[in-house]
Amino acid sequence: MFFPAAPPRDRARSTALLVAIVLLLAVLTPSASAAEAREEGRSQAGSAGPAGRFSVATLNLRKGMRVAGMRHDIGRVLDGGASVIGFQERLFSRPALRASLPKSWTLLMPSGPTGTDDNPIAFDKDVWKLEKTWSALLTGKTWRRQTGRVAHDQYGVVAVLRHRASGHVVRAVSFHLPNHLHNRRTGGPNYANRGGVEAMWRMAYRVRALKENAPEEHQFVAMCDCNVTENRDTTDHLVKGRITRPLRLETNYSGRKGGSGIDYVMGERASAFRIDSFRSYRHLVTDHPGIVATFTRKR
Repeated sequence: MFFPAAPPRDRARSTALLVAIVLLLAVLTPSASAAEAREEGRSQAGSAGPAGRFSVATLNLRKGMRVAGMRHDIGRVLDGGASVIGFQERLFSRPALRASLPKSWTLLMPSGPTGTDDNPIAFDKDVWKLEKTWSALLTGKTWRRQTGRVAHDQYGVVAVLRHRASGHVVRAVSFHLPNHLHNRRTGGPNYANRGGVEAMWRMAYRVRALKENAPEEHQFVAMCDCNVTENRDTTDHLVKGRITRPLRLETNYSGRKGGSGIDYVMGERASAFRIDSFRSYRHLVTDHPGIVATFTRKR
């Protein structure tokens, strides 16, 4: 069967359409590649100066946040070079939180029952190798004095991470202390919220046990929504006296001069790496700043 050739005008239209498609693909492909490059560069920011430094972030993600908001806030602390992030206030959010992280990141969620606060940890697999992880019960009693109801237990994640470039090992934990902990007049515990104060003491004991049971060569690192401001904690019964001082931890908690923040990154002083600087990232979707602390090898 014979098919007549298409008229010259139709052939010209087909050629023009083909050229337009090729040009469109040429325009879109570099944009996609550029977006992938930006994401890859951002996820590898924590490996800058890989043998001599690393950065850790703490980020309280408000309950109910959607993927777009979490992705925005996580992106801010990633811009600060963080390769490990401790989260607080995430409930029932494993799929959403995973979707908010870059592809090279791993999320560690508690394996126990979901509680009042699950405190997951995420890290960049290109920077760190996971050696061990487990869920730690931080407190088995509630501090919800406002409702009078008994809440579920609170769990945290402990992660033992080895830096791929330097070989340095950290034992990281994220936790969230109760609200209304301190008396603003005395700087000590707020005994009107006795349940919360006692829950904080139990949590502090378990945080100390996590550090004291770590091998000597492991640096203890903690990320915390502490709910106590550094400039108001003036006794030995709260964060300064129960956690940072007994464990000899340096942090933006004690490094803040007259600040009013409650989110802190803590690091063991007796280590080859010490906190060299920290930065607060504000204007986030959540109602807390993101804190990024950079650890640098001591000279």
